Amino acid sequence: MKIFSTAILMYFFLGKKLSVKQWIALVILVIGVVDVQLIYAPSITKGTIEQRPLLGFLSVVVMCFTSAFAGVYLEKVLKESKASVWVQNVRLALVGIPISIFSMLFYDGEDIRKEGFFRGWDMFVVFLTLTNSMGGLLISIVMKYADNILKAYAQSIAIVGAAIGSWLLFDFVPGLLFSLGTALVMVSIIVYTMYPYQTPESTYERFLTTSSDFLTLKPKIVEHRKTLCV
Repeated sequence: MKIFSTAILMYFFLGKKLSVKQWIALVILVIGVVDVQLIYAPSITKGTIEQRPLLGFLSVVVMCFTSAFAGVYLEKVLKESKASVWVQNVRLALVGIPISIFSMLFYDGEDIRKEGFFRGWDMFVVFLTLTNSMGGLLISIVMKYADNILKAYAQSIAIVGAAIGSWLLFDFVPGLLFSLGTALVMVSIIVYTMYPYQTPESTYERFLTTSSDFLTLKPKIVEHRKTLCV
């Protein structure tokens, strides 16, 4: 659902239009990702916990649109600003750092006072921190020079890649749904790339170019036919 909300918001805020086949490609992408992620879905059992499907569905819808809006707005800021990606990331970090500090002190303030800020840090944590930072920079670069939909495709490929990594490194055995989902993701990428939206002007210009080429070649074709007849 987030993919569709992203495409809708990109149309209203950025003027990004998709062709009919690209919309179909997004539907195929959603189905493929769902098929791949079903291998991680927990079994559903009836319990004593009260469930509210409508409230849960509305919460998911709100979450999808707010997350999509944040991504689209960030893309708009990155593309309209003359500042570099690095400066924009520093500005975003300056907004997020106070919130992170407040959350850290609220939940772990007592432990930090007793054992220090770097309690539990090792080389693996440092590696995760660096990769997370690089991931944030890469996302900003993608949204500045590409768009949110391509970022969604990259995330979908990452999900498939994680499943393939689980297959190669652990005891995961791919089933029919995983194979089908992987194939659908690949098909969606091909369809989305091959059939971009074309404005009426570009279609008309292509028609004029084709007609001009035909008129240029027509005398040569006629002459060639006369030569063959002789």
